[in-house]
Amino acid sequence: MTSLTDTLNEAQRRAVEVPGGPLMILAGPGSGKTRVITHRIAHLVQERGIPPWRILAVTFTNKAAREMRERIEVLLGDKATSLTMGTFHSICARLLRREGEAIGLSRDFVIYDTDDQMSLIRTIETELDIDQKRFTPRAILSAISSAKNERRDAASFGCSVDNYFEEIVGRVFERYEAALRRSGAVDFDDLLGRTLELFEKHPEIQHQYAERYLFALVDEFQDTNLVQYQLARALSSVHGNLTVVGDPDQSIYSWRAADIRNLLDFERDFPGATTVLLEQNYRSTGHILRVAHAIISKAEGRPEKDLWTSNPDGERVVEYEATYGEEEAQFIGGEIQRLLRGDRFKTSDIAVMYRTNAQSRAIEEAFIAMGVRYRIVGGTRFYDRREVRDLIAYLRIVHNEYDTVAFDRIVNVPTRGIGETTVNTLIAASVEMGISVLAVAHRAVYGPLGDGVPVLSTRARGAIQGFLEIVESFGAQRDNMSVAQLLDRLLAQVDYRAHLTKTDREHADVRWENVQELRNVAAQYEEVEEDSSLAAFLEEVALVSDVDDPESDTPDAVTLITLHSAKGLEYDVVFMPGMEEGLLPHIRALDDPAQMEEERRICYVGITRARERLYLSRARRRFMYGQVKGNPASRFLRDLPEEDIVSPVGATPRRDSDGLEGRGLRAAAAARRDEDQTEQRAFAPGERVRHHTFGVGTVVGCQPVPGDMQVTVAFQGQGVKKMLQSFARLEPAAEEWA
Repeated sequence: MTSLTDTLNEAQRRAVEVPGGPLMILAGPGSGKTRVITHRIAHLVQERGIPPWRILAVTFTNKAAREMRERIEVLLGDKATSLTMGTFHSICARLLRREGEAIGLSRDFVIYDTDDQMSLIRTIETELDIDQKRFTPRAILSAISSAKNERRDAASFGCSVDNYFEEIVGRVFERYEAALRRSGAVDFDDLLGRTLELFEKHPEIQHQYAERYLFALVDEFQDTNLVQYQLARALSSVHGNLTVVGDPDQSIYSWRAADIRNLLDFERDFPGATTVLLEQNYRSTGHILRVAHAIISKAEGRPEKDLWTSNPDGERVVEYEATYGEEEAQFIGGEIQRLLRGDRFKTSDIAVMYRTNAQSRAIEEAFIAMGVRYRIVGGTRFYDRREVRDLIAYLRIVHNEYDTVAFDRIVNVPTRGIGETTVNTLIAASVEMGISVLAVAHRAVYGPLGDGVPVLSTRARGAIQGFLEIVESFGAQRDNMSVAQLLDRLLAQVDYRAHLTKTDREHADVRWENVQELRNVAAQYEEVEEDSSLAAFLEEVALVSDVDDPESDTPDAVTLITLHSAKGLEYDVVFMPGMEEGLLPHIRALDDPAQMEEERRICYVGITRARERLYLSRARRRFMYGQVKGNPASRFLRDLPEEDIVSPVGATPRRDSDGLEGRGLRAAAAARRDEDQTEQRAFAPGERVRHHTFGVGTVVGCQPVPGDMQVTVAFQGQGVKKMLQSFARLEPAAEEWA
């Protein structure tokens, strides 16, 4: 029989066979780290005789956990089912369901996702009369999350405020925590923090789980925050067999409180730890890998790790410089069309990766005009769509009558004539009386009144009564019906399809398809999960992350994605536009050395997503955020080795004022456009103009910008476009609309 380790290289085999104790595996991109993790688990079970239920494996996304489990099932068969595997959040959620009552947490707690949190923050800011434009809910929520990741609650935060913003955060934080308690809810940060609280207050519970897990393995350890690090230590505290896998060169989530020191200091915190380097790259060509190494080798304080590959050198990395961002986008579209004319690549093999979402506008417009199919990762997720959130909210209020956010969302969906004032009155009364909002509503309709129960109008009472009858009928049946059956009954009882047609006739059919997909998810969940209860289903849905979106695998389209979201993915062809100071590296990092190091790692992560072709491009001028800016070339381009770089066919290398070789500049076209800038004419509003791609349009506005003229034009069937005349080259047109 073939041994488990026969297909591994020497370093991979060494990592798999380490007998025990703390183990750090430093795995470069494309070095087969998932293969090592899965084979190590299989080795522990088959060769060492470790029962699968005594192994804990932690990943950072549900998608990664599913893929890992599938690989282990190939190696172990049915034995893999008893492994404990999942994200920190999902594992902690299951643990709190079982043990949370020890710290006063009901087994029926609900998990508030970002949308729920934002809704709650907005409500609190309204109650406190806080200016939400000055103190945005997102900024408030980010500050609260950061505090929780540092293990500070509202009380400790309020004792250490240094400025007015923190004072505002402290006031919102206090009410936010109180609202979570009243609603029987936790947020993502609480799942981790309250598990650690449970371990600290009840060491016997910690010991129970640490004793159970003879081996613990944590992937992407460079992305752990303080709480996750402490959880990993706690769960491996009895046997000391903690394996961590990661790459400090790919630590790019400091804004999520990830702390690269957790990996860098592992050997200090775990004396006697074994370290294994995985340096052979199986993903990228030689040219791409050498460019990646040239970038990351300049990073300070990184463990020495030199990626190498036996892959062919392949095509050299293309560096291109455009005059404007629109020209850059058209270059990308043109190169994609050229690549697709051959038989080697499909549209789904190609990705465009950018530092900020705002960069996608010019690329999308170029792709639309050129007929290039694309999809944007990070758009509206399936579980964020209105119709899906409505139905999930119904299930949540059936599951937990204290869920104020869910009540607020669907008490008037479909429309029942329940006004906002009535809803706010009921919620305020539930806070004052210390009972659930459904209990308040029930007493307001059926009595007894008094003791703070609001008096409603006859019409409001009738509308609320209809809603209560629906929720209470489901509450009586929830333990006897599957989630899919509950959804079927709910859809029929509230006539949700008619509601979609009435409120959004144009998109009703698409929204109804999303409803049916949710129903399919519920039915499939019942088939594959041992615990298919309503509580378990709601927990699973709440923990789905961006990369777990059911529609994220849309075929036959070029992927448009941010560099942060691209981590862990790989494509045959990668375009990285915006290689400019202020974009990559981002403007926020220019005066912060630590952030600048992270920007270098972000660049490295993008480059190492590419298997065969890599394009690095920039524009000398770019229209973003309502203005034209001229940015110097990214400092990272200075590190590129000349022998691994090539210019597009027809491009003439030149040296810019910053001393950087502009290898991809189409010199003749650029010179002509530079000359044109001195002759830009203004168009009057209402004047007809012609564009070479969008056809004839009407000028809406025209204003000078440094060295150019910005023209806003309304095109029939194309919408309103803002463009620079030096690039758009608009001409007067007397024709009528086509």
